[in-house]
Amino acid sequence: MFAPLSVNAADMQIYKEFKGHLTTNIRGTSASIPPHVKVIRSREGMTHFLDKLREIRNYPVHLKVNQLESELKRVNFDQYMLVAVMTEPIDNYSISVSKVLEKDGALQVYVNYSHINKNDDIPGKKSVYYNILMLKKSDMPVMLKLNNLSGKKKNDVPVDLTGRLLYWKYSDLQLVPHKGRSKKSVIYYIKGPQAKKFEKYVGRVVTLKAVISRDQDSPYEKDIVVEKVTKVHESP
Repeated sequence: MFAPLSVNAADMQIYKEFKGHLTTNIRGTSASIPPHVKVIRSREGMTHFLDKLREIRNYPVHLKVNQLESELKRVNFDQYMLVAVMTEPIDNYSISVSKVLEKDGALQVYVNYSHINKNDDIPGKKSVYYNILMLKKSDMPVMLKLNNLSGKKKNDVPVDLTGRLLYWKYSDLQLVPHKGRSKKSVIYYIKGPQAKKFEKYVGRVVTLKAVISRDQDSPYEKDIVVEKVTKVHESP
């Protein structure tokens, strides 16, 4: 028999918690997104949940999921259920559950989460973060009450970027660093309707005031949102 971790009479008892993360094969950094919830009320549902995690195909994840499976197999789904608070693949993330309340005909799970965007030149691999709770079985819907602790990130602040503005594709533009494209140069892309405003500067070396997007698949290619052109340089 499991001893409850939470004993506050106003709260639902949390009998067991399983926390961790699974490192994917995807490199990059992502915008801060809230976690989501999966409710598992049967052994079949648990098997399906674990099979989805196994779609992250690398050996460390395989070992972690097997270890998690050995723990979850002990759950008696006639008496208990699992509530998994988890993320899509993301970097530098944390989630924690402060309490679970039975309120207004639903189970309300209070979750604190935060995301630190390091904006590294070469980002690390993204992970799926999870916090799985074992609760007394219930047919009530489960809702997340989210508290974002991240605040405003430094990379939301506009920065000055200098380079030669060139056409790219689909009417989009690219800003190539003034010193030329070396192996470690970052190319910045201006996409969508905003690009049209800056077409008159194509071929020129310019300094742009822009915000760099957090969502990157490559350390050497980044999307930007341009606020203004701060300087047009004389051609060499």
